[in-house]
Amino acid sequence: MIKAIRKSLPFILILIITFIFSCRKQKPEITIEISPDPMAVPVANKTPRKASVRIKGTNDTSIKVRWSSENSAIAKVTDDGLITGISVGETNIIATLANGNGIAKGRLIIYDTLDYKLRITLKDKGPVKYSLSKPQDFLSARAIAKRNKMSIAIDSADIPIASDYLSQIEKAGGKIVTQSKWLKTVSVQVSDQSFIEKFRALPFVKEVAPIWLGKKDTTAYLKTLVNISFSTAPRSVASPEYFGVAWDNIRQNNGQALHDSGYKGQGMEIAVIDAGFKDLMNNPILKNINIKGSKSFIYEKFNPFNYGNHGVYVTSCMATNKANSFVGTAPEAAYWLLMTEDEDTEFPVEEDYLVAALEYADSVGANAANISLGYIGFDKSFPAYKFEDMNGNTAFASRGANIAADKGLLVVVAAGNDRSWVGTPADAPGVLTVGGIDKNGNISSFSSYGITIDQRVKPDVLALATGDALVSLSGAYGSGNGTSFASPVMCGLATCLWQAYPKLSNKDIISVIRQSGNRYIAPLMPFGYGVADMQKAMQLAKALSESK
Repeated sequence: MIKAIRKSLPFILILIITFIFSCRKQKPEITIEISPDPMAVPVANKTPRKASVRIKGTNDTSIKVRWSSENSAIAKVTDDGLITGISVGETNIIATLANGNGIAKGRLIIYDTLDYKLRITLKDKGPVKYSLSKPQDFLSARAIAKRNKMSIAIDSADIPIASDYLSQIEKAGGKIVTQSKWLKTVSVQVSDQSFIEKFRALPFVKEVAPIWLGKKDTTAYLKTLVNISFSTAPRSVASPEYFGVAWDNIRQNNGQALHDSGYKGQGMEIAVIDAGFKDLMNNPILKNINIKGSKSFIYEKFNPFNYGNHGVYVTSCMATNKANSFVGTAPEAAYWLLMTEDEDTEFPVEEDYLVAALEYADSVGANAANISLGYIGFDKSFPAYKFEDMNGNTAFASRGANIAADKGLLVVVAAGNDRSWVGTPADAPGVLTVGGIDKNGNISSFSSYGITIDQRVKPDVLALATGDALVSLSGAYGSGNGTSFASPVMCGLATCLWQAYPKLSNKDIISVIRQSGNRYIAPLMPFGYGVADMQKAMQLAKALSESK
């Protein structure tokens, strides 16, 4: 019996030891939970978000927690749980008890608070369904007739971008904002910057660049374009009855010579590329103008008659047709009202809108386009253009304007009101850039000017920019200041000159207007070639036309 007990003793000891250890293991389990889970943090957050944990199974409040991120390219987490979003995406944050008795993972979402617009530059325009032998499929009859008359070839630049390419861009997540067949670009809106790499991965994409950011705020500050001012104070002018309060507008350039000869723009079409045309259709003074069509190119704003006043003022300088009250410089022309300038912000995407509008103007067969807009600097993080960029062929808008000129469009651009070198597209060699004077012929104090980096004179010519007659939104007459108004005054006159001498090209018209300037022989800054004289321009145009 004793022997049997002795034999079983080792087994009993093992049981006792096992029991003791099992009792030790049955202490309350410590668990850890991350709160909140999942957690959402904006990318590039300036104030780090703090993650926290709930520890269960212990009363020890001294236990420390170490934090880490599974993907530091998406988010970084400090040892004490401060989270900073690095790039849009998802990862896990990990909380580990310092004593090693607990670990937890929590889902972390890094999101973007902004929307973006990107300019996608294509390597080519893809497999298109259009043929140069059938231009009627992508150009209007008027546009084709204009090209034929001017012996301008319809070429590959006129072919639209392939629908297959556009479809692939949309499938990759881009909402198409606008596009340029001339410059082979597609502008898209996306929800975060990670789409840049997605689009770059498409085999037909050459480059991708941001051109806009931000959630559109309809209560944002309203920025006045190119520093114009407007007053409805009554004007006291001694003017011929017919032109009324607009006499100063036209007489500076002897524009009445065109009207006296019967050239008021009839049969010609002018595209006004500008900011909004608020209530223009209901304006009592502007109700009788000939509007061929209207279009907004701004992604967020669909109706050009719901926004802004600048386009109304600019259009009135040319189109107003109230004999003995107010007569613009091209009262019998027809007009296309195209909105490209978003007055709430200033981003490079507006250059994309502008080029798209030029392409549209060309496609419908417009003869001329007025652009009382200019770009040098932009909002927020987008770099401004430098003087070295103003060579006429670098800026996006300038490149588009040059192609428009090559396609036969007479493009007239305001020089700007910065009293410094001109911006884009005023620097383009293919456009007629207009600076400003007052009613006495003195240079306007704000008018921009300068020899371009490639040694060209800008502005080309001058027109009234201080005290122009304008039509207000309410239908009253007033006056305003800015090269924004010198440009349409000259655009209307240039269009009437072209009506008078239709054998000439758009570039011929620009040339004779330059030659008509009172400083053409010896151009001088800030005057450029000086004040254009339409009587002299008609003589030059007549001689040139007869030589053709």
